[in-house]
Formats: sequence, C-alpha cells, structure tokens
Amino acid sequence: MIAQSFIKELLDRADIYEVVNRRVPLQQKGASAWACCPFHNEKSPSFSVNRERGFYHCFGCGEHGNAISFLMKYENLPFVDAVEKLASEFSMQVRYEGGAPKPKSGKPRLSEIMQRAMEFYRDKFNSDKFSQDYLHDRGLKDETIERFGIGFSPDAWHNLDAVFSPDLKPLLLEAGLQRTGQSGNVYDFFRNRLMFPIRNIRGQVIAFSARTMIGEEPKYINTGDTPIFTKGSEVFGLYEARKSIQDKKRVIVVEGQMDVIQLSQAGFGEACAPLGTAIRAEHIERLLKMTDHVIFSFDGDAAGRKAAKRAMDLSLPLLDDAQKVSFVFLPEGEDPDSLVKKSGAPAFEEMLKKALPLSSYLIEALSQGLDLAVLEDRNAFIEEASPLVRKTKSPLLRDGLIERLSTAVGYKNSDELRKYFGFPVLPPAAPQRPSGFGNQRYSFGRGYDRYKTPRIPTSTGRSIPPKADAPLMALLRNFLRFPQLALEFEGMLAEQLSESNSPVSELLFKVIERVTHEDESGHTLAQFLADLPGPADENFEKEMDSARSMISTFLLEEGIDSVIRKGLSQGQILQTPLEAARLECRRILLQMELNRVEVQRRALSTKGNLDDADRKVFRDLMQLDQDLQKEIKSIDAGINDILLRKREK
Repeated sequence: MIAQSFIKELLDRADIYEVVNRRVPLQQKGASAWACCPFHNEKSPSFSVNRERGFYHCFGCGEHGNAISFLMKYENLPFVDAVEKLASEFSMQVRYEGGAPKPKSGKPRLSEIMQRAMEFYRDKFNSDKFSQDYLHDRGLKDETIERFGIGFSPDAWHNLDAVFSPDLKPLLLEAGLQRTGQSGNVYDFFRNRLMFPIRNIRGQVIAFSARTMIGEEPKYINTGDTPIFTKGSEVFGLYEARKSIQDKKRVIVVEGQMDVIQLSQAGFGEACAPLGTAIRAEHIERLLKMTDHVIFSFDGDAAGRKAAKRAMDLSLPLLDDAQKVSFVFLPEGEDPDSLVKKSGAPAFEEMLKKALPLSSYLIEALSQGLDLAVLEDRNAFIEEASPLVRKTKSPLLRDGLIERLSTAVGYKNSDELRKYFGFPVLPPAAPQRPSGFGNQRYSFGRGYDRYKTPRIPTSTGRSIPPKADAPLMALLRNFLRFPQLALEFEGMLAEQLSESNSPVSELLFKVIERVTHEDESGHTLAQFLADLPGPADENFEKEMDSARSMISTFLLEEGIDSVIRKGLSQGQILQTPLEAARLECRRILLQMELNRVEVQRRALSTKGNLDDADRKVFRDLMQLDQDLQKEIKSIDAGINDILLRKREK
C-alpha cells in the first residue's frame, strides 16, 4: 500500500498547473488558469485550475479534485497507477507503507524492453517504403500511423541483436520478442511484418500484434502470454480510445486492428478490439468499468451472428441497471474498415444510432427459425431464454426481458414467465407521477446486492446512472421534503457518516443545523415542525410546503445551489409519503451499517487461525448481519405496502 505521507509529499511537489496544462491547454487569468472542461462539452471556459491551492474545479459540471484525481479521471487510471504516473512525471520514487520504496531491479523492466523494441520498429518503418506504401494504400494517414505507433520488423532473424546487449537476451525471450529454435539458436519472433504495439491503460507497450503484407498465413501473429501481458484479457486500442470513450460515453467493439485504426481516423476514436480471440467476459468487464454503453459491431454473416450471441450471453451477468449493450450488424462482405472508406463516417454513425438493444437482439436471436404461434416452438423459445434471464445481473434489465418475452409469446402479463423463471410476481405498479416524468416504482428488497435509490428519468427518458452518493442523495431528498426526518435520524446519521468526506454528507448535517438554528426571535424550524398536524390532516401538505420553502431558502442563501435544487426536484417528482420516506431513510442507514458489518466479517474470514475471541466476534457479526437483513426486508415490505395503499386511494 502506498504510504499516505508520500501521497501528501507528491501533491505538495506536483504542480497541478503543469499536470493539467500538459493535457489541456490553460490560459492564466488572475489567480487561476482556465480552459474548456475536458470532462463535458462546452463552448466557454468554466474549468478552473488554482496552482496555489493545488486543485481544479469546473463550474459547469462540478468536477473537482487534485492532481491525482485529475489523472484518474482524464486518463481513466486506477488510483495506484495515477500515483505512480504522477510520481514519475515529477521524478519521485513511490514510497510504500513501512517507509521503504518499492524494490527496483537493476535490469530494465519488460515494459522498457518493449518500448525500446517499438522505437526500433518505428525507425525501420520510417525507412521502409514498401510498408509505408502499404498503409497509405489502405487509406491511413501519417498522423494515424504515428498515433498508433505502427512499425515494421525487417525480414531477418537477428534484428534485435543490434539493439539489445547480449546480457538482455533472457528478457527478450521473456518478453516474447525472441524464441529458441530446436537447435538451441535464438531468433527474432517477428519478421517481415507490420508491428502494432499493444499498450496497457497506462500507455506502456506490453506486447505486439504483427500483420503480414504478403498474404501469408496466419494474417496476424501476437505476443504470447508474458509476465506483463495476458492475451485473453487485453483490448487493442483501449489506451488510444480512453479519452474518446469518456467524451462520447460509449465504446465500439470491432473485430480487427485495422478496423480500430480506420475508425479512429474517421472520427470514431472510441473503437477497440479484442486481441486475436473471441470476445471474453474479461474484455466486457474492463469496458464496462470505463463506460455504461458498449456497442458491438459484427459482420452480418453467420459467424458475426454467432459472435454477437456469445457477446450477449457474456454481457448479461455483468450489466448493472444503468448500463447497456447494443449490436450493429454490417452488410455481408463489409467490415468497419471497408464500410467507412466506401460510405463515409456519417453512414457508420447512422448504423450506430440504429443499433439493436440487447433486449431486442435477444428476442431476434432466440426466435430465429421458430414460429411463436406454434406451441412447440414457443416452448423451445422460452426454454432457451430461461438460462439467459436467470443469469441477468440487472434487476431492471431482467424485468424488462421478462416483459418482452411475455409479449413475444402472446401472454397477457409477465406473471406466468416470472414464476417459470423462478422470480416473484411483481406488485401492481405505483401511482402515476406528474406528466412528463413517466411511472416510477420503488424496487426495494428484490435481491439487490446494495441499496438502489429510485432513478429519475431525464427529459429524453434515459435514466441517470447511479453514483456513489446515491443513497446520501436519497437521504437529502427526504430531509428536504420532510425536514423533521433530519432531527429524527440525527443520531444514526452521526454514527454512520462521522468519517465521511462526501459533500452530500456535509449538506445532510447542514440541514440539521438549519432546522435547529434560532432566528432573532429565538424561534427554530424544529419548533414549527413540532406543531404541524398529522399527515392525515388536510392542512398538512400546505404547512409542509412552508417548512420546505424555509429550509431551501436558508440553504440556497448560503450558496448551496445545484445539489439542493436537485434534491428538491427529486422530492417533487417522487412525491414520497412521509411514512415511506421515514422507512426509506432508516433503510439507507441500516444498509450502511450492514455494509460495515460485512466488511468486518470478511476481514475476519480471511484472517485465518482465529482465536476464541475472534470466533466470538465473528459469531456476533453473523448474528448482527442476519438481524439487519431481516429488518431491511421488513422495511422493504412496509414501503411497498404504503405505496400500494396510496395507489388504491
């Protein structure tokens, strides 16, 4: 683990202006430097970098943080990689817990060997007219070739011997650049081929994919598995695509390296491809960590349809509620490379807009060759769909699939298929919400592995993806709608959030502060709330609106704007009754406690060699875990009962 003291030293030394300016050109104005935000589209600069205070903030989208968080966000890096990259930029050696720096061998790392090899191949490409003409004839521009670092390995057996000293030969073998023949002679593995470097998400060269230019088989050969490269989990072009994926909020998965490069040149920088193998769960999992929308582009032939079916099968257990997968099938005989050159980028973009959602493709794929009006075909259709529905991770997607499958086979409702697939029948829908926002339904206690707040649709009908602060936003929404709940849960809130540094946590305590704040006459909002009639009283909502107006006015006057307005807006949309809001707040706080208990329980279970005291603590935690889950389940039932009674009225 990286030492916290080192992180502080790194942030003290790292010049955030320099870090950002290397990636986003800044213009100094007064104490801050400004640019158009790299995290959302805008025409006027609202992205501010304060060198003296060491942070950035966008007044348009709210993104903010320090030099480490900027690298994490901008380059899609995990925390440790961002720290290591920032440290290298400022010539610092990362220090780990215990005070010792990470041990470093005197030999170069494999990634350094690969980088030197790439530079050698690039140099050879620049002096080889045949390979240059080959790529130019394929329509690639020099800047595209440079961006992807494409090189050339000459047709000789010992090219790399002129670049690397004899003592590095074991590393060349380990990196897969050379191999040992039957006679014991060592030779270069890549010869007379175009060299496509494969980079990890940090931009380090970890392998090569080599393409023939003279029609020999196989067309591509790749580096085998090495200590720094696992073929089955890497994705070609992902490093180059990371910024476009972030900007366009989607990734396009194609089948070949040339497809990736040609699409990137045509303006589809978010394209990537699995390496010389069929799509795997590891690939999809990596992509879903970077974006909520994965588009698979396959040939329209039988092989392409088979590959799409595999991608669908692998995606279902991985998709969260806010994520989606779509499918594009190209005309037979076309691939993205040929299609873009023949019909242009707008034609391909149009195909992406018409991509089949996973749910539609599932129906289409499973019903292929079947007549769903025939009983036997209908049964076969349901039987093939059954394992796919059961493995679906997202409850919302699963519910939608069951609804669509029910419609496809002509059932009046989805209850019959729900029972067949082993899922409980859904309760009646919740009451209508105000016009323009669609119908919302609470989805508590239906097998979620964590608390999920109701999602608010945007004006386009698409859901807002859940964020880490979603449960806290639900608390804030309820506190703003019913400020008396802030006092009611003050103790539990303090216990669960005492160490939280979330801005939403601060707002929750700010609400409590404002409810108990005395005005010049010594009156408090808490006193006003104590005198309110019960929810059954006809004046209750009118009096509550007065209280809501007071609390929101107090907070907005203090400059707390966007988050408060969002909480107020969500409360107005959902119209949660007081008792349901009370139960929801309690459920969120109990879930936080349950999460904490499970963390402690897992820590003990991995400790090994538990003594008697540890075993007692473990048993107590198990009992507490069961009690919390039981109460949460009871609360879920209570919330649904309240909403059903409201609907019946």
